[in-house]
Amino acid sequence: MSIRITITGDLGSGKSTVCRELNKKFDLQIFSTGTIQRKIAVEMGMSTLDLNKYMETHPEIDQLIDGELVNLSNSADNIAIDSRMAWHFVKNTYDVFLTTDETLAAQRVVSDKRGPSEGYTDVQHAIELLKARKQSENYRYNEKYGVNCYDFSNYDLILDTTDISPDCVAEVIMHQYSQWKPDDKPVFLISPLCLYPTRSITNTSPQTIDEYCSLILNNKPVQPVEIIVSNGFFYIYDGHHRASAFYRLKETLVPCIMIAQNEELVVNGLSADEYAEGEFELAKVHDWEDLNGFKFFTYP
Repeated sequence: MSIRITITGDLGSGKSTVCRELNKKFDLQIFSTGTIQRKIAVEMGMSTLDLNKYMETHPEIDQLIDGELVNLSNSADNIAIDSRMAWHFVKNTYDVFLTTDETLAAQRVVSDKRGPSEGYTDVQHAIELLKARKQSENYRYNEKYGVNCYDFSNYDLILDTTDISPDCVAEVIMHQYSQWKPDDKPVFLISPLCLYPTRSITNTSPQTIDEYCSLILNNKPVQPVEIIVSNGFFYIYDGHHRASAFYRLKETLVPCIMIAQNEELVVNGLSADEYAEGEFELAKVHDWEDLNGFKFFTYP
């Protein structure tokens, strides 16, 4: 069976760059919405610029693009699809969502020089515009298709690119794909720099952290850190000692399992949003930073 991987995720998470690495390292053919638009433009005898202008008053072109995505379900080639909605339209795919710290994402797009259509005055300006674009896109896809692109249960792998290079991201994707079974629960590999504590370090045992460090160093199985997701941020629900051990060992990714997201219930009738709001405190975060010797890029 051919390899079909879809790539979507946060703005500034490196989706296109990672797809190029998948092509270079693993010989996957790359398709994107841009690729499909160019194909349609050729068929209609237009330039891509003319097609973009035409699409402003002809929404039926979106249906053609959706149809081209659906057709990829029958591809016999090994492919990676860089598209916001491919996970929804293309069948029998391994679906990857790339996430990254929002401040780092803003720094990336500011330095990327993407042209006047994406001009940012500074990093803070980029943060604000990226948030607005994220909300706008998700609203549009929800209205048009009835789906939430930021519902992580839609994906097989949620992979944090905050602290790893695009070639490493490609390696991780293919390794996880090699172990994947279609009925598996989503795998979360999150940067230690994006896991926020919900408990005080007074409840932390240095001995327990050391024990987990030993297990990790000796490639012994360690239970994934249990996380909740609220407003796009990852909070540790259970597994502070395990998370700290990964910090100590300078690991770039922490295996996690999501127990609830946003309005989903966590415990005692509390949703993930309510739990995060009640348990998250900057004082806990700063103590956590001191304990583990690092600083977060962004504070929720």
